[in-house]
Amino acid sequence: MKKLVFMLMALILPVSLFAAEAAEVEPSTGSEFVINLGTFTGIVTLVSSLVTQILKVIPAIKDNKLAKIGISALVGILVCLIAWGLQLTPLLENYPFYQVLIYGLAAGLSGCGFYDVIKAIGGLFKNKED
Repeated sequence: MKKLVFMLMALILPVSLFAAEAAEVEPSTGSEFVINLGTFTGIVTLVSSLVTQILKVIPAIKDNKLAKIGISALVGILVCLIAWGLQLTPLLENYPFYQVLIYGLAAGLSGCGFYDVIKAIGGLFKNKED
């Protein structure tokens, strides 16, 4: 058993040494917040973080699910329009205005979660039994 463990360690050790040399990472201060707007996921991440900060500033919105969805959709549209207007991302570069609006709406709804949207809209049509 000792020979097996020794053999496995002898095989793994050189590989880990080469991996340690190849993976040089610059030290980070931890205060950097980088979001890539070149992808749909990056835009959704930005929308989610902005909506979270808005909800921290206005705590009365946290209780109303439809207000959260509306704010998320509005922020998604605004982020995409600003990125399109300032040409910040090549992702939205060749789209006309109305497609950027639809893209922003999809990013906003993704930011708050499609499940929450469907659940909130379904709650409007649910029979309330008193």
